[in-house]
Amino acid sequence: MKKIAAIIMGVFLIAGCGIATQYRIAKPQEEVSIEAAAKKLDIGEKFTYKAEWLGMDVGIATLSVHGITERNGRKVYHILATAESTPVISKLYKVKDRISSYMDVERLYPVRFEKQQREGGYRSDEYTDYDQVKGKASYFSRLNHSKKEYEIPEKVQDPLSCMYYFRLQDVAVGDSVFASVNTDEKNYLLEAKILKKGFVKIQGVGEWEAFMVEPLPWFQGKVTRKAKVTMWLSADKKRIPLLLVTKGIPFVGTVTITLQKIEHLDTVEE
Repeated sequence: MKKIAAIIMGVFLIAGCGIATQYRIAKPQEEVSIEAAAKKLDIGEKFTYKAEWLGMDVGIATLSVHGITERNGRKVYHILATAESTPVISKLYKVKDRISSYMDVERLYPVRFEKQQREGGYRSDEYTDYDQVKGKASYFSRLNHSKKEYEIPEKVQDPLSCMYYFRLQDVAVGDSVFASVNTDEKNYLLEAKILKKGFVKIQGVGEWEAFMVEPLPWFQGKVTRKAKVTMWLSADKKRIPLLLVTKGIPFVGTVTITLQKIEHLDTVEE
């Protein structure tokens, strides 16, 4: 079950009983055009997702841009991700996670990453400050007061900011977008391969021209993954994450995560 919790929050973080997830590939693909990406994040946007496993609803997740604030002397976007298990699943394995990334408005890399997690009996409450100029990360746990400092590569992203960084990039089928990503005190090279264009229809939610991405984490010269992950994003400038499918997770199988609601927050940070 902890694998499921990780998938729900994984960035790229997120169909439910009685809601069939439907998507099809437009033919010919030339009918779908990928627009140039927006150059800044949409303050106040909020997306809600449902996660399905073995035909059961297992969780609800949200992604939102809460506004522009200040951290470590820089103006930053406050990006927030939450995940919570459904009431039925919570009786077996309760998940309640809250993750924040504070992403530099000008330079588009994080200056702080915060994580509060409850996953079964596991708890965490921690943050990592990124000194991107000196190439140093400083970790602190609010639970046991442990500290750690380690090196990071230039313009490193965190597990949440990397999705938003990707959404701001211009892409085409056949391209790869690369970013260094820091997670669990390790540095990876994340390759996002744009595989194809298509048409995504989510029943009861909407229809979009879209493109498929496959994220590939590289560590010490090798692709390190335990399952295949593909994601569909809208082909317009908003790059809305629409659908995520993971296949081949050991002892879990396939998890499908689909967009359920698009909102715009009335109250945001300034």
